[in-house]
Amino acid sequence: MSCIILQLGQCGNQVGQCVFDTLIEDNLTHSNQTKLSITNDSSINDYIRHSLDRFFIQYENKLTARALVIDTELKVIEQLMNEKSQSKRHWSYEKKCVIEGRLGSGNNWACGYRNGSLAEENILNSLRWQLEHADRVDTILPILSLAGGTGSGLGAYVVECVRDELPRSFLLTTIVVPYTSGEVVVQNYNSLLTLSHLYHSADALLVFENDILQQYAKKLVSYSGIDRPTNIHDMNNILTRHLCSFLQPISNKTISICEINYLLESVLPHSFYKLLTLRCVPQLSDQALDFSTYNWSSLIKTLSQMYINNSYLDERLNWLLKPNQTRTKSIANLFLARSYDKEDIDKDLKQYFNHETFYSSFISSSDYYYLFNYRDKSYLNYEKYLSLISNCQTPVSALDRIVNKSWQLFGQKAYLHHYYKYDIDEQEFLNSFVQIEQVIKSYNQL
Repeated sequence: MSCIILQLGQCGNQVGQCVFDTLIEDNLTHSNQTKLSITNDSSINDYIRHSLDRFFIQYENKLTARALVIDTELKVIEQLMNEKSQSKRHWSYEKKCVIEGRLGSGNNWACGYRNGSLAEENILNSLRWQLEHADRVDTILPILSLAGGTGSGLGAYVVECVRDELPRSFLLTTIVVPYTSGEVVVQNYNSLLTLSHLYHSADALLVFENDILQQYAKKLVSYSGIDRPTNIHDMNNILTRHLCSFLQPISNKTISICEINYLLESVLPHSFYKLLTLRCVPQLSDQALDFSTYNWSSLIKTLSQMYINNSYLDERLNWLLKPNQTRTKSIANLFLARSYDKEDIDKDLKQYFNHETFYSSFISSSDYYYLFNYRDKSYLNYEKYLSLISNCQTPVSALDRIVNKSWQLFGQKAYLHHYYKYDIDEQEFLNSFVQIEQVIKSYNQL
């Protein structure tokens, strides 16, 4: 089955392009040629075939991304679509699925939402074109930032339209939380309104935070030995490396290739709890990979300590904290293990993740976590790669920060006139506050 990616706004388009590049890179990469020579070649071919079928339309040896490219400014789209840029890639975008504007959204959620209604017909026609070129759609994957006007406002409108158009398709929305220090003066308003609308229309929200991505990027750049500042490309590469480790084909004991919605059903046991996080190990720069060794037990132990510390990073952890001192709780965990070896990791997972203090009291011990593997191909340049998708309390602090800062502005009636002129009134804000505060309260009570 296929997955259609909706690239919404500047962030969504930059990350979306990086996702397709990473998918192709993984399909072309085999980290250990010695092990490859004794591996079942047909299994690797199946992996690549399923990956290409899932994310690309294949015709006359050409790969066309299953994607909608949507923005209200020309700059990023022109960069994506220029011939020089496309000639460097193994794939391309379908021009029928590029929807562009010229006026922007002025970092205003209300303006972006209005622009979405104006572009609705073109967007749905492009979506239908993609649907016509897919046997069956498994998942729709919108990617957007919460901070600006297009990704947030137009993005929220598009996700609602897709939900109405495809009520049975799974909507996994990848959201990027803005910097705490602030990118846009009204970013917390924009984030609040977007979260409220997405929580109604999406099935799940996969949360990434710019502050964490930048810390991660600084760490990898320092490990590389290259003296340079981090940039947006470093952060996008980290995000997409994590995301693609979830999107690429995976198996379990009974199913050779599991569909994305099947994985998500495992980590979404209750329809109200939609916040997902993604932690991955090892966390190494490309330059360090050739000089590093690691085993499954050490990776699982590190991931467990990251979970206990409520951290996305494997550094500055308090290793003295015990499982009964965990700083987060979850209602489901999903492990994805990728490598060439066939080593059984169930025992290590049980040792480090089968603690009742990790989970909400209403979760049965048999549902604490699920394991999926792909043991005939490594992921990118990593001999072993372990991803943990959690439905847990970790993103709540970011939501709480957004709500508190929004209340501070709202209490002073600051900047509300920018929203009023697009028919967004105080009641819309109040409804959003109620919705997200209820989400925060529900997660805090786990």
